[in-house]
Amino acid sequence: MIGGLLCLIFTVYLAGCSMVRLGYGQLPDLGYWWVDSYLDLGDAQSVALRNDLTQLHDWHRSQELPTLAQTLAQLQALALQDTTPAAVCRVVDDLRPRLQALADQSTPALTRLAVSLKPDQFIHLRHQLAKRQQTWREDWLSDDIAERLAKRSKRLIDRSEMFYGRLSDPQRALLRSRVAASGFDPGLMQTDLLRRHQDVLQTTQILAQGGLSEAQAQAQTRQLLARLMRSPDAAYRQRMDLVNQENCQTFAALHNSTTPAQRQRLADSLKSYELDARALMPTLTAAR
Repeated sequence: MIGGLLCLIFTVYLAGCSMVRLGYGQLPDLGYWWVDSYLDLGDAQSVALRNDLTQLHDWHRSQELPTLAQTLAQLQALALQDTTPAAVCRVVDDLRPRLQALADQSTPALTRLAVSLKPDQFIHLRHQLAKRQQTWREDWLSDDIAERLAKRSKRLIDRSEMFYGRLSDPQRALLRSRVAASGFDPGLMQTDLLRRHQDVLQTTQILAQGGLSEAQAQAQTRQLLARLMRSPDAAYRQRMDLVNQENCQTFAALHNSTTPAQRQRLADSLKSYELDARALMPTLTAAR
């Protein structure tokens, strides 16, 4: 739940050009309603969370969007060239500190929210997490293996076509073959999902019990966020590192198979994102 709140700001403006400006501008409201669906907030909690989300949004606009815009500008030139798996992974690695900065900035607000939770809100939270787990099982574990592979392939093809336009039959076949050979393990993913949910419940209950200083409470939140972003399970980390490497290899292979027109489509998409990011910056920041 907390990890999803952090990712919300990071992902909405990357979800599709048509919703970037509208979606990003509504992030405080979207974040509020998302958290409220898990916790059924009281009046005082609602006011405090809305204020915190507005301040977090202002920080992100002024401090993070300029960095994002610069990164998108740099990627446009790279989009027109061949790439390598290592280069793709470097782009992903360069984005990780931005998520960490968001986690650090969110820690005080998340701590304030956690220490204010009441017993009935934990009942509501458990129920909502159970629903989330059921939805995950239906999405990833309910079908037979062939259907799962077909579903994952379709999602990957659809996402790729958001940036490159229509893929050729050989390009689609490439993605399907990569999905079929992937080390992605939905069972292992489910185990870690349950671990994260239990961690959220246990840590927030500790915070809500009181007795901790502000520094101690924030340390608990900071450690929780670190575990949400990187699992303490070594076997899970090893498998996910492998899957991430495979994803970099898949993207590099797809990109290197694209036509000049497809690469230009990718560069144009990145340019649109850059322009949106710059338009969303505070006026003084955008002018610098």
